[in-house]
Amino acid sequence: MQPSSLATVSPHCPIRTKPLDEAHIRRWMVRHCTKADPVLDVGCGAGELCADLARRGHRVTGVDSDSAQLASARRTAAQCESRGVPEWIQDDGEVLRHIGDGRFGAVTMVFVLHHFTDPAAGLRAAWRVLQPGGRLLVAEMLPKGPEAGDLCHRISLDQWLAWFSALEPAALRLFAPADQEWLLVRLGKAES
Repeated sequence: MQPSSLATVSPHCPIRTKPLDEAHIRRWMVRHCTKADPVLDVGCGAGELCADLARRGHRVTGVDSDSAQLASARRTAAQCESRGVPEWIQDDGEVLRHIGDGRFGAVTMVFVLHHFTDPAAGLRAAWRVLQPGGRLLVAEMLPKGPEAGDLCHRISLDQWLAWFSALEPAALRLFAPADQEWLLVRLGKAES
């Protein structure tokens, strides 16, 4: 699939932008996981998305390489009323070596890929653990140009599209709200 054939909504970021709305991003992720189970949150951080998904009745696994983040995620999950307790795995999200192939109905990645040494490898690992017919949901920063201070703002939209396209998704949608600094990506994996 060539990047030019992808459905794109407002792929550029105007000068004036709204600050990150992480609650909005979590709601979007939860909405697109509605029929998916179980769900893996790569780079789960403090566990807010895992808690939101568990409250909706999902079987959730949070993975993070940082033990302090996982401890925080456990506390976050313990404070919420949910139907299930998330599973926590300390693992490198770029590799996911402790997670078997085709195990998850959805994989979420919220502002984690730009932290990886090789974001394409992180996407391939997430794709590997996704079930046929599953969804990969990604939130990342929109590019601002090669001089931007943060790495996430220096990765070009064409580069992101090339990485997503290399996965051979059955469906790929980009959502880049015109007044936001971030990009939401939904990739569907083909049925076997």
